[in-house]
Amino acid sequence: MSIVVSLLRQPRLMCHHIVTCRSSSSLINTPEKQISFADHRTAYAHLSRTEILRAWIVLKLCSFDFLLQNSLKVLEHSQRVLGRGLLEKILRPTLYDQFVAGDDPQSLKETANKLKKVGIKLMILPSLEEDVGQKSDENRYNSNVEVTLQLAEIAYHHGGPLSCLQTKITALISADLLLKLAERNRDKEDQFRTISSWANYMAGGLLAPVSYLDKTENIELEKGLERLKSVGAFASGLQLRLLVDGEFTYLNQAISIAALSMAGAFNQSRPVVWNTYQCYLKDAFEKICSELEITQRMGVGFGAKIVRGAYLERERQLSVEGNYPDPTNPSYEATSDVYDRVVEYLLEEVVRSGGQRCNVIVASHNEKSVLKALTKMRSLGISPKDNTVVFGQIYGMASNITVKLASEGYIVYNSVPYGSLFDVLPYLSRRATENRAVLKGTRRERTLLARELRARFLGF
Repeated sequence: MSIVVSLLRQPRLMCHHIVTCRSSSSLINTPEKQISFADHRTAYAHLSRTEILRAWIVLKLCSFDFLLQNSLKVLEHSQRVLGRGLLEKILRPTLYDQFVAGDDPQSLKETANKLKKVGIKLMILPSLEEDVGQKSDENRYNSNVEVTLQLAEIAYHHGGPLSCLQTKITALISADLLLKLAERNRDKEDQFRTISSWANYMAGGLLAPVSYLDKTENIELEKGLERLKSVGAFASGLQLRLLVDGEFTYLNQAISIAALSMAGAFNQSRPVVWNTYQCYLKDAFEKICSELEITQRMGVGFGAKIVRGAYLERERQLSVEGNYPDPTNPSYEATSDVYDRVVEYLLEEVVRSGGQRCNVIVASHNEKSVLKALTKMRSLGISPKDNTVVFGQIYGMASNITVKLASEGYIVYNSVPYGSLFDVLPYLSRRATENRAVLKGTRRERTLLARELRARFLGF
């Protein structure tokens, strides 16, 4: 109760800023004037008082740097002290329910229905991945395929055609093998030859052995490409959007080759397989241009999920340890500049390509970037209903953006993790560490949550 009282006593959101914005003649007839992300009543109308209070508490805890930096250690220590059963009773109704859709089809259905009521679509995220040195056996990779196909069916069942399903290439092919492929495919023409070869194989052709791989590795590669083919064909058959997640830079070249190969096989009529572009990297804009050119050479559609990125601090650490230039932008502001430049360029490409050959997900919790995208869409005449430019945020965060966009007719997705508590928690812990800047920057959202609680309890 003391938490509720403290929330109710918090000062109101800085209303003088809103008044200032409304009086600015430069914003008349712009999306910034029409759409305000300070509308807490719309943002949280679908949540109960308990859910709003939980969101405030969890996001407040996520603002403490010590907890974010040491989240996995804290979880492991808590499990030793409290035991698995008691820890689950604490975490399931709090951290887990805040960020995770559930661990079975029924719980995912309930989450989907709750989001559907406010116009939000699912972007399911299975917690399946591996890093270099964590090689799984064939049974694990094949099991990951089965899980991915099951989630594809669930995504289609709850969202129909053009629903989104995220996947990681490292859930289907060994990260060790991908690293070797990345190191041997630095040249653009080498990359294009590899992409064309893999795309041809996934489209039903033959696969020539790779000269720098031994016999065992070539067999491993062929099995991995079969798994990619299965997932891509299944997504294409259901008319889904299959979003390939970005990972660490040392794997990203091979991940892009895999994603573009799948695009070559399955994006013949529209973008089925999309790649993710991390704008905290200095070369993000050049990479977008290069990969767009590759899809144009192949004559296939191009789909892009644009994010700021989740691995920034680890990438900087790796560059120091490896004594190579830091691949990341020097500041959040520099990353934002790259992000906005990439989005603007791709929105123009959507128009140039006639709409259906280039699709974009603007995945951002940054209000300024979202508003800039809305302004650009309007200036280019891109309708929210075209389904060529859509928006996305993480489930459990930024509802003030997501719900408001949906209420204004834009197509919006929530990235929704799925899995059992103890399978998902290590994954969430890694994401928390990697997304520290986002989680620490939830002060505005906590203020809006407190304001909504005050309105519910006191009526203003």
